[in-house]
Amino acid sequence: MNTDKIIIPIYLDTEGESINAFEVKIKISDNLIFRDYLEKDSIISYWIERPHVVERSSLPGKPNVVEKSSPQGSTTENLSRSEPQGSTTEINFSGITPGGYIGKKALLVNLIFEAKQSGSAFIEILPSSNVLLNDSLGTKAKLITEKYSFILNRTQEKKIIIQDNYPPEPFKVYLQKDKEIFNNKYYLVFYAQDKQSGISYYEVKEGDYDFEKASSPYLLKDQSLRSYVYIKAVDRAGNERIEIFKPRKLFLLEEILSLIFFIVIIFLIFLIFNKKFKK
Repeated sequence: MNTDKIIIPIYLDTEGESINAFEVKIKISDNLIFRDYLEKDSIISYWIERPHVVERSSLPGKPNVVEKSSPQGSTTENLSRSEPQGSTTEINFSGITPGGYIGKKALLVNLIFEAKQSGSAFIEILPSSNVLLNDSLGTKAKLITEKYSFILNRTQEKKIIIQDNYPPEPFKVYLQKDKEIFNNKYYLVFYAQDKQSGISYYEVKEGDYDFEKASSPYLLKDQSLRSYVYIKAVDRAGNERIEIFKPRKLFLLEEILSLIFFIVIIFLIFLIFNKKFKK
């Protein structure tokens, strides 16, 4: 199989306005297969939904939407097969840029495709996409969408080599507890960024446990909060960044009281023996 790819950048012209949130829906021709995406140089700081495939059925009596996982969590076969007849393929993603962004050629993401066959192809930014103004009100900005048509020639596809020798950026880990999530148990929230190749996955290690793949939010095994927790972010080039969540409670109240009681007993014994020896 030809594994060469086509990169198509998705840009936004903010037309002088400050934009801080994006919900993008892109329709693609049926001779394109979505394979991956690149975050490098994207203005999106935090992803709400990473680029993923959505099949929308146009047949009567069929489910309207069938969502598929993003390329990072799926195999090649999952994305290239099982496409129902009478359906259209979309690539959806959404994210935010705190503080807003103004620019004529703001890169949202680079989408990576493979051609099923040579011939005419297109990608179309759908009118149902939304961008929001950075006004703290969630005001929708005026959006003019475009359809980009081009000719596919599989012999002109190119191999993509991601050069990334840098680890993901430092990230924060937050302790949370909410009765609506995990039955009011403690959990961690974290989000790492990597502007070269993008984050591939996370691993978490609690105390003496081994590292295991995980995602945010992460339910803590040790609800007493007495263990060190190591959160590892791994990018798609294999570079790693580890952040440490330190114990919040080294000793329980009962243990502290027991320790105080033990110290008092030792001190009393010492006093008794000291008086006897003096006599």
